Amino acid sequence: MMDDPIHDGDGHIVAVEELTPVGEVLSYISRMVNLTTLAPDIVEAILDDQLPPNITLFDLAVDPPRLWSEQRERHMV
Repeated sequence: MMDDPIHDGDGHIVAVEELTPVGEVLSYISRMVNLTTLAPDIVEAILDDQLPPNITLFDLAVDPPRLWSEQRERHMV
């Protein structure tokens, strides 16, 4: 059958755990969920490619403050 990363040689779908260690998957999911809590103007800056050059999506995704005002202070957006 298909020869790609999500299928084994017999055409069976491979579990995510076999592709990537579970901890890495959960860490990635956690960071992506954190991005959903960003202040609207920060999201707009991301979409408009207007983030300051020293700020990465990883910076925004790791442990963002809960309050939008604190997010703006931390990232000076």
